[in-house]
Amino acid sequence: MSAFLKEKLASMPQHLQSLQSIQVGPYFRNIHLPQLPQNIQLPTTDLQGKARKLHSRNPKAVIVFLALVLLFFWKNIIYDVCTHFTRQYKPIEVVDKNPIKNETLGFQEIFVLSLPDRGDRRKPLLAAANATDLNITVLDAIRDRQIPVADYPEWWGTNNWVPKEGELGCLMSHLRTWRKMIHEDITSALILESDVDWDMRIKDSMVGLGEGVKAIADWPFEVPSHPRDFSKEVSPYGDRWDLVWLGHCGSNADGNGRIYAFNYASAPDEEHTWSFGGGPSPGHRPPGTRIVYQFQKSVCTTGYAISNQGARKLEKHFRQANSPIDLKMWDHCVNDPELACLGVWPQIISMAESRTNIKHTEGGLSFGHEITEERIVAGKGIQISARVNANTGTAGDPSKWKSEFKNRDKKGEKKEDEKKKEEKKEDEKKKEEKKDKDKDSQE
Repeated sequence: MSAFLKEKLASMPQHLQSLQSIQVGPYFRNIHLPQLPQNIQLPTTDLQGKARKLHSRNPKAVIVFLALVLLFFWKNIIYDVCTHFTRQYKPIEVVDKNPIKNETLGFQEIFVLSLPDRGDRRKPLLAAANATDLNITVLDAIRDRQIPVADYPEWWGTNNWVPKEGELGCLMSHLRTWRKMIHEDITSALILESDVDWDMRIKDSMVGLGEGVKAIADWPFEVPSHPRDFSKEVSPYGDRWDLVWLGHCGSNADGNGRIYAFNYASAPDEEHTWSFGGGPSPGHRPPGTRIVYQFQKSVCTTGYAISNQGARKLEKHFRQANSPIDLKMWDHCVNDPELACLGVWPQIISMAESRTNIKHTEGGLSFGHEITEERIVAGKGIQISARVNANTGTAGDPSKWKSEFKNRDKKGEKKEDEKKKEEKKEDEKKKEEKKDKDKDSQE
């Protein structure tokens, strides 16, 4: 301690006792501070006095200030108070991140082949896509007369086969699409005709198809390491398929015998399945399901998914095509061991009755009667038609969706069918009797 401080402390009065007992730390317990004079006035803070002074100010100013704050911020204040509790109990939104449920059904593109002058087909098609939140790209198809002879497939029209009008244009439209995929390196595409239809719940159906494709495409397994790590593969359907025929007029499941069945409400029952080209053998399909399989035949290119490697393989084959596109695809899928082709039954994509550009012997589009005008009707075997519900404006409200499968009285229906059969037999019997009479009279 300096001599100056010692001198000052010694000169201070000794009768101030209140500071002598202050201990400032464990190392200074024996140090006693000198006493201060009693007449020293220490400064104090008169909080109560200041509070009284504040309170004595004009209370109206405070009220006006608070009113202005409330006036400018009342919306925010009420919103914060009202939403404080609701935020705590707001349900968490569940987002389905399955890529198959995206706007292109898990493929890179959805292409629709349509003649440019067929707006009557494009309009219901685009409405159906919008109703089911699908993003489609319409590509202009071509007619036979637009194709130079030099661009014909090498074997076209040979082998005692005479093409029908429109078959060459159809084939070349698909072939051009495959070449587009190759040129632009498109990993996969769903290719549709312009007169197609599908169920409003197509995205859920496609999820089951994806599981089936992954289960079937690599059978038999090259190495016993299944299940493989699909997370490393580009497509949500796996990367070992070339063609998945999910829209057709008939398909046979007598392939390698491996079948994957998945259940979903959109699958039609036996009464409502449709085909003019045959179907799986009895027992292949469990009731109420769709099945995925390696097909032995499929007809009609209504809708099919194709991978980039599949497009490259088929494009090479089709340089020497000598038959309609569906028969040529069927032939190569069955006979080329390098092609992994799968089918689906019943169809997920189906065709609706429509005027056709290919002349069939049955008239119309092989439904047994000629169609002279375009109509918006459901596709064959489709329960809740996207075309129909988009046209009627009920697509946005599932409770108002129109179902094509009516619940009918089976007993009454059976009796009615039997009655019609009996009437038909009577008519045929009368016709035969009339023929016999006419024959006898001529003799």
